Amino acid sequence: MQFKTLGLALCALMLSACSDSSSTKNFTGTVRFATFHVDMAYDDSRGYFTLLEQTGDDQDPRLANLAAILQQTYQESQPDVLLLTGFSTSVTEGGVADETAVEQFQQNYLAKAQASDLKGLSFPYRYVASTNSGQFVPFDVNGDGKLALPDDAQGYGHFHGQNSFVLLSKYALDNEQARTFRQFKWSDVTGTAKPPLDNGNEMDEQAWQALSVMDTNFVDIAMRLPDGRQISLLLTQLANQQPGADALRSNWLQQRNGAQLDFIADYISDRKDGDYLVDDKGRRGGVNLGRPFVLMGNLNNDEDPFRLTVSTPWADTYEINSSAIRKVLSDSYLLGSNGRFNTDSLTPTSFGAEEYKMSVGSSHIHPQVWTSLSGMRFSYVLPHKDLHISASGVFWPALGEAGFEWLYQDSGEQDPSLSSHERMVWVDVDFGRSK
Repeated sequence: MQFKTLGLALCALMLSACSDSSSTKNFTGTVRFATFHVDMAYDDSRGYFTLLEQTGDDQDPRLANLAAILQQTYQESQPDVLLLTGFSTSVTEGGVADETAVEQFQQNYLAKAQASDLKGLSFPYRYVASTNSGQFVPFDVNGDGKLALPDDAQGYGHFHGQNSFVLLSKYALDNEQARTFRQFKWSDVTGTAKPPLDNGNEMDEQAWQALSVMDTNFVDIAMRLPDGRQISLLLTQLANQQPGADALRSNWLQQRNGAQLDFIADYISDRKDGDYLVDDKGRRGGVNLGRPFVLMGNLNNDEDPFRLTVSTPWADTYEINSSAIRKVLSDSYLLGSNGRFNTDSLTPTSFGAEEYKMSVGSSHIHPQVWTSLSGMRFSYVLPHKDLHISASGVFWPALGEAGFEWLYQDSGEQDPSLSSHERMVWVDVDFGRSK
């Protein structure tokens, strides 16, 4: 009798499971993946406290504009999966990122409609990346003869957590099984060599051996769709190549960005080039090739062969080392026409960037793909080749178009202090037409 009862219970359980899966079987919805560099990493030792104050109950105008950009419904849709780069946090000695500022930004800005024609955004799932930025290294990283933040760190930062990124999602995330790569050494990336400092001296050997390749982090986290399928989200924010006030840093920052892109190219390779990579829990190998992925983040690089940024109030023109990103964008697992620039509308573009090019002058071949006032495509959403793109874009309205007030002064000049010096990039994936 007990066996009969047990059998009936197991049968009921199996039927229930079948019923649950069939109710969401073959998810055919469209998911909007977006990334936005929000300039919420404040460049001073009080940066995180500033962010906590600004994300509190009293609305800060700039953060309200950032939230409005995210709430706008271009093509009748808002982001479903959102990566915010350039977001400060605070990292404990155990490597755990504080989520207070993220929670406050969600509650006090994203969830509250920022205009009468906008609606709030709610994300039930999130992942806040721990970061290498501001993690002190007791060696002379920049060669100035001193040991001090912000330069003598795994990643530039006045405090541990200055630069990080946050993932917000309407679909479940497997935070516990996320792969992170904070500890993987720069010197262990295939083909790398110790970078020289711009004064001709070699980087300190102890500093070289201590430096991780990622100045923030690289995260591989699974997202579950309603029908149970999983998508790998590959998330990062890479080193800024821009020469800072300390000219000794500029050359090796370019080389670090190149090594980071080589790391990513190896990680997503179908030739097992990533077999040597080891995550922070000791798990070896590259991306799970058994499921599609979306690579998202601020890569701080552009494939354009002319490689020159435009001059801005915060940075003179400088040259981008663009060779490494071509290796990433040409990977056979990426949707090729979305990776490299293509005229079939799969590459995210905007009219605002073309208008901006006319005002600043640039030799860039394809200004419509720009995501930054520096005149470069720095932020990317790059889907796997098995995912079908139904639409894409860069939120950069031309002067007078809907939403321009979050980017432009009354005089018509683009003003990064109104929101950010970067623009939101989005890609819609139609899972009804994806493999």
